[in-house]
Amino acid sequence: MAPALRRLVLAAGLLCASPVSAADPLQAALERFLAANPSAPGVSAWVSCPRLGLDWSGAAGFAARDGGEPLTPAHTFRIASNTKTYVAAAVLRLAEQGRLSPDDPLGPLLSPLERELLAGDGFDLDAITVRQVLSHTSGLDEHTGDPRYAAAIYADPQHVWTREEQVRRCMEWRDPLGAPGERYRYSDTGYVLLGGIVERLAGRPLGVAVHELLGYERLGLRSTWWELDEPPPAGAGPRAHQYLGASDTRDWHPSLDLFGGGGLVCDVRDLGTFMRLLLKGRVLRDEASLAAMTGGGTAGYRLGLMCVELDGRLAWGHQGFWNTFAFHVPSLDLTVAGCVLDHDAVNGRALAAELVRAAGADQAGGR
Repeated sequence: MAPALRRLVLAAGLLCASPVSAADPLQAALERFLAANPSAPGVSAWVSCPRLGLDWSGAAGFAARDGGEPLTPAHTFRIASNTKTYVAAAVLRLAEQGRLSPDDPLGPLLSPLERELLAGDGFDLDAITVRQVLSHTSGLDEHTGDPRYAAAIYADPQHVWTREEQVRRCMEWRDPLGAPGERYRYSDTGYVLLGGIVERLAGRPLGVAVHELLGYERLGLRSTWWELDEPPPAGAGPRAHQYLGASDTRDWHPSLDLFGGGGLVCDVRDLGTFMRLLLKGRVLRDEASLAAMTGGGTAGYRLGLMCVELDGRLAWGHQGFWNTFAFHVPSLDLTVAGCVLDHDAVNGRALAAELVRAAGADQAGGR
């Protein structure tokens, strides 16, 4: 069957809920979302809510647009900017170990070349703090926000980027946005700088350093790894295909988003488990560290955490460019994570909200 026809058949089939879907509001939510977004070959999600007896994972559709392999919750994927939460937690673990303070000036923590590049673009490196970089209030713009970066990736998806190259592009293409602390502006480049700080202070490649600082084994993360820095764990599921427009990006070189703004690969259970354990106080060792992470920054973005509303409830979490998401809803003690295999589909936050509603339907039904 031709891929386009297969997708049409799939979408049509999903419009008629199966008996399993009718009995499972969470699975039905996945299928409705996929039917409304036929450019995405598949979606997967995980929901945990102990007071409702929920430890659920599900998937709908296929792992690629060719329609050959059904998508499962065990499929792994690049989580893009969801990685920032892990990097922020690693920075705060270094603070717990006394290796830095969130209020340290940025300059002394950078490499000589990074200092030269930022100072040459007019940044006052004694005025910018680590906390401001964590909360995107440092005055840094981002290399990924310039259309020339996307153009370079499309021109050569196998180009091997370096951290220094990405920082240099930001300084060449973008000017400072204002004084440190003056305004919020999301900055991938800021987290690239933070990734270098973690790497240098820990004395390990960034992915290995984050793994060790956070303790994946202690947290039960069995399908999480940092591309190039680590091999896939034994037993990790197969990689799903993730799309940007007509492009299948699975084999694009990972260095395009590897140095702290992104870099991690995992499945939906690991993605949600990390966010849940972080917000439950199981990742950072000191209560003050989590309080700093949730209490600093701006109303919408704290230290590596977005603060959003899902189905009328406060939620902490993050999203990634490849339409990935993980959020914890404290009022329900509910965590939801997922992946939509198309960047251009409806934002995954809408699916997250629908899954929160579906869990509420479970509650109303006495489940």
